[in-house]
Amino acid sequence: MCTRGSPFAAMRFALLAAIHCLAQARPTPGRCHLQGRLVGEVHGLLERMGGRFPPECLGDVVAIAAPTAAFRSNGTKRNAGVERAVYHTLTSIDFLFGNDTVPVSWDGRTVEDFQNIVYRQIDESKCVSSRRATADFKDRRRLLGLYFDRLASVLQEKEFSACAWEVVRRELLQTLKFILNNTLGHLFWARRRRNFH
Repeated sequence: MCTRGSPFAAMRFALLAAIHCLAQARPTPGRCHLQGRLVGEVHGLLERMGGRFPPECLGDVVAIAAPTAAFRSNGTKRNAGVERAVYHTLTSIDFLFGNDTVPVSWDGRTVEDFQNIVYRQIDESKCVSSRRATADFKDRRRLLGLYFDRLASVLQEKEFSACAWEVVRRELLQTLKFILNNTLGHLFWARRRRNFH
């Protein structure tokens, strides 16, 4: 018989506590989703890390077609294609910022927080990428691939200059703003809707 103070009761309590912690830490398959709040934080950190677009970089602005069609709903309540497109966007952002060549004028702590939040969102939502692809995801992926290839080309052509990064940051802000303002109704994430300007 296990009494309250017995070693068996203590072990049982510790085991139950450990199981409870594991259940809390691991998302269940039915709860796999992107977190709108974190996407909003990514947008806010990206905006704050460099401040206003520098006037001296206006000559470096290039026309890059935003991949808005990649985030358009196909009319279903839960659009897996949109969700995968947003996830693909986050992984591409992570890849762009993975080379540690961002301008020294940007706030280093904010850049680090940005990278951590992007990675956290990717890690916590990786089950999104393993879901069965929708028929239209191939087109969505192609649009996103062209967009991110163009951003990477801007950085390489301008030798990762501060202005090249500002152009990339400006583009990503617009894309994230579009995602936040136009996809919340199609994804299982934060229900409170807020327009990003």
